[in-house]
Amino acid sequence: MSKHNPNRSDPKADGSKPDLSLEDTVAQKIRGVTPRIKSGVSGYNPYDAAVSKPPIGDPPKPTDLRKLSEWIRLTRQVAALKKDKPA
Repeated sequence: MSKHNPNRSDPKADGSKPDLSLEDTVAQKIRGVTPRIKSGVSGYNPYDAAVSKPPIGDPPKPTDLRKLSEWIRLTRQVAALKKDKPA
């Protein structure tokens, strides 16, 4: 019985499938199998990419949030007045 599929019988009992195992690298060298050479590069690594730095110059000036809030309020007020006033 297989623990993954209880309805199937064990392949060792049938003798239909041989046992699989990994071959040692020493055994491969004795047989004359050439080893695969692994390159140091496995693909694109985003962490190796250069960090883009902002251009050197004047630092960005801070936004005045009070003026921005006032501008948004006035814009909404103008839009509401245009909506109420017939053209």
